[in-house]
Amino acid sequence: MGERAKDNSSNNISRRGFFKKSLTLATALGASSFIAGSLIDSETGNTLAAALDSNTSGVGPSPAPARPSAPRDLPRALVVLARKTGRDDDRQTLCRLLVEASLRRLANTERPEDAWAKFFKPDDVVAIKVNAITGKKLSTSLALVEAITEGLMSCGVRSDKIIVWDRTTWELDAAGFRVNFAKEGPLCFGTDAPSMGYETSPTIVGTVGSCFSRIITGATTAMINVPVLREHSVAGVSVALKNNYGAIHNPNKYHADGCTPFVADVNMHPAIRNKTRLVVCDALNVQFHGGPGYKSRWTSGFGGVLVSTDPVALDAVGAEQIDRMRNSAGLRSLSEERRYPGYLSVASDRTHALGISDRSRIDVVNMELA
Repeated sequence: MGERAKDNSSNNISRRGFFKKSLTLATALGASSFIAGSLIDSETGNTLAAALDSNTSGVGPSPAPARPSAPRDLPRALVVLARKTGRDDDRQTLCRLLVEASLRRLANTERPEDAWAKFFKPDDVVAIKVNAITGKKLSTSLALVEAITEGLMSCGVRSDKIIVWDRTTWELDAAGFRVNFAKEGPLCFGTDAPSMGYETSPTIVGTVGSCFSRIITGATTAMINVPVLREHSVAGVSVALKNNYGAIHNPNKYHADGCTPFVADVNMHPAIRNKTRLVVCDALNVQFHGGPGYKSRWTSGFGGVLVSTDPVALDAVGAEQIDRMRNSAGLRSLSEERRYPGYLSVASDRTHALGISDRSRIDVVNMELA
């Protein structure tokens, strides 16, 4: 991403032309090659399809996950909160420093490439779930995503097996991402690409019945969740767990009762539960009130990232940081407003066992980088 994201001229085509080429290619490649969707030409499509098919186990609807009878063996969780102080760095340098330092601490390694190798293998196909819904004002930082893709490639993951994605290609483009369907990666497109789309049949997961994005239910073998740290007027916060609402076709149906238990149930889908290996939360700028839309009055330049393998623990720590900012601004806490995300305790119960929400069992490492 990075500086290249400023120039989308080589990928800009009309919406009508985009869908026409996508449909033509989808027909030519067939359903088993859906991940190559919307490519510019059939030769490129076939090349990418061949590259990804070796890791594809089919694109049919995934079965509902088996409910665990007991919680996972998760005595404690670790969240690394890294911030940069001192001299000003350009955004790309800042994100690279934050990601490398936090990953090394999380994985307990000296070299960043060794840290990445603890989570990913060279033959992985990695889906990076960003949040582009607010445009350039408060979407996942392009520089942060570039630091992540560089880290993946440092441990041997091929660039054409990295897919940066969100709900729609148009939101990604509006947020400044370099939309890329070419055979050279990292790739970048939305579920709305016609030869991608959602599963044709809904999967029932607890209280949720949704069609999930075929980007994650198909060829990808691993996921990195890259949300933005922000308050949400309905859900309390919108961080890692809520970010996966971008993987379902009907998120509007699941906002009652503070999105509880729906957020937890969405994350029980096996494509999310079993493939998510890392969460890197963008806390460079934090929306601590008035969210999820961008409100400059209640946005704080935090200059950091939160990193964990436990999305529930990371969300709990993120909610804590948001409450601190709210307190500094003279606002009531989320609990005082009866908006603390109830789905966190659901996500950590015996039925879901997605992670740890009990703050006393979450270790937070605060890293201040000079």
